[in-house]
Amino acid sequence: MSSLSLIALVDTGARRRLTGAVDLSVRLFAALTAVWVIWAAGFSRTDALSLTIIFLTLMLVLTFALIAPFTRANDRVPWFDWLLCLGAFAAGLYFVWYVDTIAQRITLLDPLSASDIVAATLLIALSIEAMRQWSAHSTRLVLLFIVYNPFGDRIDGPLQHGEISVTHFLDIMVFTTDGLFGVPLRVAATYAFLFVLFGTALSKTGGADFFFELAARISGKSPGGPAKIAVISSGLYGTISGSPTSTW
Repeated sequence: MSSLSLIALVDTGARRRLTGAVDLSVRLFAALTAVWVIWAAGFSRTDALSLTIIFLTLMLVLTFALIAPFTRANDRVPWFDWLLCLGAFAAGLYFVWYVDTIAQRITLLDPLSASDIVAATLLIALSIEAMRQWSAHSTRLVLLFIVYNPFGDRIDGPLQHGEISVTHFLDIMVFTTDGLFGVPLRVAATYAFLFVLFGTALSKTGGADFFFELAARISGKSPGGPAKIAVISSGLYGTISGSPTSTW
């Protein structure tokens, strides 16, 4: 295994600071994504499967454009990240195009076509790579469970399960709502995204300063004032931001 492969298993990505036309284009794409999510979650009658497919596609494209593969970030998007963006867009377009067929097929009974297998494999690989850029530890855990699927039938004891083929795994993970397009992603595409977006907008417009000043007026002169200010202001801001990370 090369040193680059070893780094990929333990390293995470870093936020790029883009410049010029690329930065403007990515910002515009992100803004349109936010507008679409607000419209889809609040006003659209788009079915849940299409909503999650489009949301995952948009998030993958933004991740590969904004996050560098490793800790050392740069101010440009290299060709391989553009290729990942194109792959994510192509996979998402495929699933959106065949969303009605996917919704109506019978799981584990209707066979997967060669194009289904390629698109599903590509989507899983891109999702794993996007996750690695955020959390290498979570990625290793997910890879462990993925490897457990095809080989778990060969293990003796309580951890043994029935035989799971590659097509069986792809069918459950991609072509049902028990895998990638399940409840967690649907929640992220609606409630979670809107809460975080509102919290970010509130912070950028000075709302966080209001909560800090209010907490300072309440407890700033008492013993342990700074700690109390932090707790009260974080609690107040967290009640409406929906984001533990931005709260702290």
